[in-house]
Amino acid sequence: MSVRPGKRSRSLLATGALTAGLLGGALATAPSASAWTYLGHCSGGQMISYSATSFQWIKVPAVRYDGLNNMRCWMDYGSTGNGVKVLQLTLKTCYGRSIAVDGDFGPATRDALKYAQKYEGISVDGQYGEQTFWDLKWARYKPDGTRNGCAYNTL
Repeated sequence: MSVRPGKRSRSLLATGALTAGLLGGALATAPSASAWTYLGHCSGGQMISYSATSFQWIKVPAVRYDGLNNMRCWMDYGSTGNGVKVLQLTLKTCYGRSIAVDGDFGPATRDALKYAQKYEGISVDGQYGEQTFWDLKWARYKPDGTRNGCAYNTL
């Protein structure tokens, strides 16, 4: 499971600092090997081409960062907004879950996401992050904006 900025990372940093202090500074921390740096809560959605040769798109959750939409965002229980709606739409249309597309990440959305994560064989934690972005099927759209099935992100 990836740690996102917030209470968890502050808690981990505090624990690491305490441990290092108790060990006389013998413990060093290394940055994550992953290039994925969370830029914030998924507040919107972004259409992206799902493969280099496709003339169709998938819509994925995104966060506005430096004036651009960026997919390096997270969501979990209690999140709200358009990013949640994008996730709910894909859980409903691509995984057959009976959930409302209302922008509220509640128990039904968490359970639907856990189902999709289990179905795809990835970590089942009910949280949206990097692994879920890469491994879920997303609602696919034609150039005219009509929905056209589901597709994996192959970028």
